[in-house]
Amino acid sequence: MVWTVWVFVVGLCFGSFANVLIYRLPRKMSVITPASACVACGKFILPYNLLPLVSWVMLRGRCKHCHTKISKRYPIVELTCGLLFAGMVLLTPTLSAIFLSIFAFLLLTVSFIDSDTQQIPDCLLVIATIVGVIWVVLGHYFLIFPLTPGFIDAGLGILLGGMTLLILDRLTMMLYKKDGFGYGDVKLMAVAGLFLGWQLVCIAFFFAFITGGIYATALLATGHAKRNEYIAFGPFLCTGIIFALWFGRALLEIII
Repeated sequence: MVWTVWVFVVGLCFGSFANVLIYRLPRKMSVITPASACVACGKFILPYNLLPLVSWVMLRGRCKHCHTKISKRYPIVELTCGLLFAGMVLLTPTLSAIFLSIFAFLLLTVSFIDSDTQQIPDCLLVIATIVGVIWVVLGHYFLIFPLTPGFIDAGLGILLGGMTLLILDRLTMMLYKKDGFGYGDVKLMAVAGLFLGWQLVCIAFFFAFITGGIYATALLATGHAKRNEYIAFGPFLCTGIIFALWFGRALLEIII
C-alpha cells in the first residue's frame, strides 16, 4: 500500500511534466526553459506553487498574481498520470511496471496533444520506441522483466499495429477521396505493437474503435460534430493500448 501511494505521487510529478509537454511541444517551445509562468499575466510560478494537484487546490484554481482561472485540465492530467502509475504497479507488480509507466505517461501526453492539434509529435514516439526496445531486450535476457513480448511477437505487433491503420487509411482514400487516419496514428500503433505483441494489438484496436465509435456517434447525435468532420483518434488508441496492457492477457485467456 505504501509503495503504491509513493508511485502515485511520482505519477503526479510526471503528470505535471506532461502538462508542460502538452502546452509547449505544439508551440515549438523548449520544455526546459523558461520556467513555468501564468499564461494570462506572464508571472513566473514559484516552485512551492508547482506542487502537483496540491497547488491547484490550495490556490482554488486561480493564478496567485492575477487571479485568472487555471484550467481544470492541469489537475486532471496530473491525477490521471498518478492513477496510471499506480495502476501499472497494481496490475503489473514487477520491474516491468517502470517501463510501462513511462509508456503510459507518453500515451497520456500524446492523447492531449492530439486532442488539441490532431498531431502526434514524433519525438514522443521516438522516446517510446527506445523505452520499448530496452524493455523487450531486458525481458528476453532477464526473468525479472516479465510480460515482455518475444522478438517475433513484438515484430509482428509492430507490423500489425502500423499496417492495419495504413491499409484502412488507403482504402478510405480510394473510396471517399480523403484520409481516414493520420500517419501519427499509424506510427503510434506501430510503437504500441512493440509493447503489446500482435495479439494484444488486436485487443487495443477493438476497444479503440468501440470507444471512438461511441464518442463519434454521441457527437453527431448531439450536433457537436458534422458527418465529414475529423476527430482526433489518438486518445482512443491510447485508451485501447492501456486497456490491453492492463486487461488484455486476462481477456485472451478467456477467449482462447
